Amino acid sequence: MNLLSVLLQVVSAPVSTATAAVAADENYLDVLLKGGWVVYPLAILFFLSIYIIIERIFAINMYAKSDASLISRVNELVSEAKYEKAARLCKEQQNMQAKIIGAGIEAIEGGDGDVQEAMEAEARQQVAVLEKGMNYLGITSSIAPMLGFLGTIAGVVKIFHDISVTNKFDITVLSSGLYQKMISSGLGLFVGIVAFTGFTLLNGRIDKAILKVDKATNDLLSFIKKHKRENTVR
Repeated sequence: MNLLSVLLQVVSAPVSTATAAVAADENYLDVLLKGGWVVYPLAILFFLSIYIIIERIFAINMYAKSDASLISRVNELVSEAKYEKAARLCKEQQNMQAKIIGAGIEAIEGGDGDVQEAMEAEARQQVAVLEKGMNYLGITSSIAPMLGFLGTIAGVVKIFHDISVTNKFDITVLSSGLYQKMISSGLGLFVGIVAFTGFTLLNGRIDKAILKVDKATNDLLSFIKKHKRENTVR
């Protein structure tokens, strides 16, 4: 063992001991709380975003599903002029496709314009149901990074305040302000990324659901027009 090895062991021993002591005394929550007061609203926004994302996934899966057997059964009842039965069959379903088609069938006694208008009005209501809570994700994705930046400013102010009070410029004085500055910035960006990702992915699923419903309603409208033409010819 040479002199250099001995010196490295002597220098590294206190550092290792101090690191182990810090690791034993602090956990991740303790470290996060050093981000200051900004951590609390960011935590609320984070858990709210997670709740909305999970709740919307289940809601979209339930409301946006399509049923090919229902469409064929409705077409069969419409061809037999059993409009009330077809509308009742649609009302028994819980997905938005059935509700929109049911609204159109209820207006089938009127003109084609009445059918289309009824389905469009119902479609707007069903889309509003799918988009419930999405605005909170959009707001969170914008406001969370700004809250993090506000925490960064507060951390910088704390650093200069501590320096002015202690009249020292070393790491022990700067550490609490640096913790607040870096943790609040990182947490704000993390919450914003989670909310923005959820907002974007959920909007994509909603758009796909709307396209499926548009196709189903257009097919129904074409079938109704064809059915009326056939009855007129007869």
